[in-house]
Amino acid sequence: MPYSWGVSDETLFKVELSVNSQTEKERENNAQRALLRLLTKVTGLRNIPRSEEVLVSLKEPGRFYSGFSYKENSETQDFTITYNFDKNLVLDLVKESNLPYWWSDRPQVLVWLALEEDSEKILSSSDNHVFQALLRERADDRGINLKLPIMDVEDRRLTSYKEIRSGLAYNIDAASVRYSSNVSLVGKAKASELSLDDPYFDGSWEFWFEDEHFIVDFESLSARESARIGVDLVADIFASRFAVFSGSQRNYNWIITGITDLSGYASLKKYFENLEIIDEFFVSSLSRDQVTLSISSRASEEKIRDLLVKKKVIHVDPFYRGPDSRFRWGRG
Repeated sequence: MPYSWGVSDETLFKVELSVNSQTEKERENNAQRALLRLLTKVTGLRNIPRSEEVLVSLKEPGRFYSGFSYKENSETQDFTITYNFDKNLVLDLVKESNLPYWWSDRPQVLVWLALEEDSEKILSSSDNHVFQALLRERADDRGINLKLPIMDVEDRRLTSYKEIRSGLAYNIDAASVRYSSNVSLVGKAKASELSLDDPYFDGSWEFWFEDEHFIVDFESLSARESARIGVDLVADIFASRFAVFSGSQRNYNWIITGITDLSGYASLKKYFENLEIIDEFFVSSLSRDQVTLSISSRASEEKIRDLLVKKKVIHVDPFYRGPDSRFRWGRG
């Protein structure tokens, strides 16, 4: 199955909040809440520790955003304010506060939700159902990309409501291929018989990643709480796997083989220049089929290596016994 990773900086460092007016006072009052929400997106932590650095930043949250804009909600007569935060200032705060950094290489999540309410159906991207909005809202809060299937003829041919309910992994995987997602989050939600006005749901969420199975059950929860549990299941697992903890700055020398032409070298150089978990790097030597890099980072060498190997950016050379680390380039 083809995997697709990544969240753009524009999306990751942007926070939207609902406000009653466009006054300066309300904008400033909500800036603190926006900064905390952004720190959750960037670190992967649902609750941000109130270190001295964080407490100081919350007193002047305006220092961390570079702009803002409003749009009117015609249905509720209120407004949505969008704060555009400065990436470098926020990352400096994360490092100074010794918080983890969950880099922007985030999973693409495809949600298959077998929903039983007035009828039985698989929730689609075109359904006007509260679950769709709530899933997207929580995914944005956690900084991950989320899609719903379009449920066209092809989707219906490959899988069905009963198959989603029974969790037939093969059929779900086959139906997910066209969406190029890393994770198929499979949900089952049934309206509780005890519901009166606002429906409550019983069900479960599960997904598979790298041959591991993750599942959480829920009972008598609102649609908002049910959606939150599913998105948080994915976000918590991936943040724990891929977030980088900062330490003192260290230097590493890496040898990368498999670079056989100029385009391969350009691809490697561009990738490492844009790699957020590396502070600085330069090419210390270049020869046929081999590039030697000098890397400076606050992340441990083991963590950087593990992350890039998992993403198949590099491959470990099991036979190398030299003083530096040597890998084969996987993006050429």
